[in-house]
Amino acid sequence: MPNVEWSVEQRAAVKRWMLFATVFAAAGIFLSVFLIVSGNSGGWVLLVLTLCIFGAGNLFVGNIRRSQPK
Repeated sequence: MPNVEWSVEQRAAVKRWMLFATVFAAAGIFLSVFLIVSGNSGGWVLLVLTLCIFGAGNLFVGNIRRSQPK
């Protein structure tokens, strides 16, 4: 099955969703740092989950972008 290039609308949607994910990842990191500083060990779990989920999404989108024809 051939690779079809993304349309302008699809590229805009990916950028919008990545911005949305980045904002929530930043909020999760700030919350986890606050929890860690205040002595709650659940902050470490939140930090690891936030970074893993954001990293996996970023790698997935980056891999799809690299496979698109120029």
